[in-house]
Amino acid sequence: MSDSRHHVRLVSSARTSVGQVRENNEDNIHLWGRAEFALAVVADGMGGAVAGEEASRIAVEAVEAALVNSEYANRESLETLSDEFIASKMQEAIHSANANIVARTLEKPEMRGMGTTITLAFVRGTQAILAHVGDSRAYLVEARAQRITQVTADHSFVEALVAAGHLTQEQAEAHPMKNVLYRALGQSEDIDVDVYEVQMSINDRLVLCSDGLTRHVKAPEIGEITLRNAHPEDAAAALIDLANRRGGEDNVSVIVIKVENDSKQETGEISTTEMRPVNLNDEDTLRMKEEMFSEIPIIGDSADDTIRPTPAH
Repeated sequence: MSDSRHHVRLVSSARTSVGQVRENNEDNIHLWGRAEFALAVVADGMGGAVAGEEASRIAVEAVEAALVNSEYANRESLETLSDEFIASKMQEAIHSANANIVARTLEKPEMRGMGTTITLAFVRGTQAILAHVGDSRAYLVEARAQRITQVTADHSFVEALVAAGHLTQEQAEAHPMKNVLYRALGQSEDIDVDVYEVQMSINDRLVLCSDGLTRHVKAPEIGEITLRNAHPEDAAAALIDLANRRGGEDNVSVIVIKVENDSKQETGEISTTEMRPVNLNDEDTLRMKEEMFSEIPIIGDSADDTIRPTPAH
């Protein structure tokens, strides 16, 4: 990564809700954050009740074991490791999660069919690397351009039909199989992981979310609400509240990471806070920050304009 990470501070927040219909939360989200770096994961479990919760929990634990508790989870390493190395470690974490979920279904036949999505992001300064499987999404919200772009592509049968020109986006949204995935953790021993690299600017936001949000809140609305709220904590809360007001038919999870100008860094002061994992329960809000921290309509890019994955390293 370039020196663009200097003189910026990352401010992050995460929130999850059981919604208005479900009795349990199959989403599992974690955020490890500090001023210079942020690691965020959204996993949306499937397979019913305990099985879905178990799958998403296994996925997050694999990320924690491979990245947070690794020998590289220190400031010196995170500042110097190459994009390619970090991307490979993110892919390894997801492959490990998949293997662990498959192994669990073999141990406990009653959990057969369980699986989870996973969208994982590592942000360093103004650049982000993402690894993705399933239909939980990542969006880039650009403050200057007042634009939101879907970074990740949904691994669903309906989105594949849209990409092939057999369905319009409007038809896809009403299709009875819109939530059926052709790629998710736990489906098979082998899994392909999409990797993306995203360049951000000051005041841009990266939004990770489960499909419980996108079921009720459209991309332009996500962009507008995210930019309207100066702090990610307020943005995440507002997005979840809106999804719940519109029915909350599924569990809803949102993580917002914002790039801010850091005047402290310009004076030479450097934070020494270490990365730490934080567990999030239903309705809990996490505000990750250091000492301090538009109402213009948002342009929503179409599914055809999603960012293409970078080749696997």
